[in-house]
Amino acid sequence: MNTPFESRTLVNGGLLKQFTGQSVSIMVRVESVAGTNLMACSTDNHKLRISLPSELSAAQGAWVEVIGVSSSGDTIRAKEVIEFGGENIDFDVDSYNAMTQLLNNVKLFYRYG
Repeated sequence: MNTPFESRTLVNGGLLKQFTGQSVSIMVRVESVAGTNLMACSTDNHKLRISLPSELSAAQGAWVEVIGVSSSGDTIRAKEVIEFGGENIDFDVDSYNAMTQLLNNVKLFYRYG
């Protein structure tokens, strides 16, 4: 049986504070991991603290997607973390930031296609 994805908003660090208490998805670059605490940098260079559901083996510099609930403008309680293969991933941060701005500023276009 297919279970639907939980509704969430794609954000970058600058948008995170607008979604306190809500489900979000954000791409971050790993700065350090200590147990279930992740320090990371968003695509628009905001420093974030992320509480992980379990330990993470991602290396410093690796890109990961964090899905969870925004606790404040710089803190996320993660439900899931998706690793993208290490620090050698060529991730286009400018396009990601443009996409998050478009999706969050032109909501009718996004919702109705």
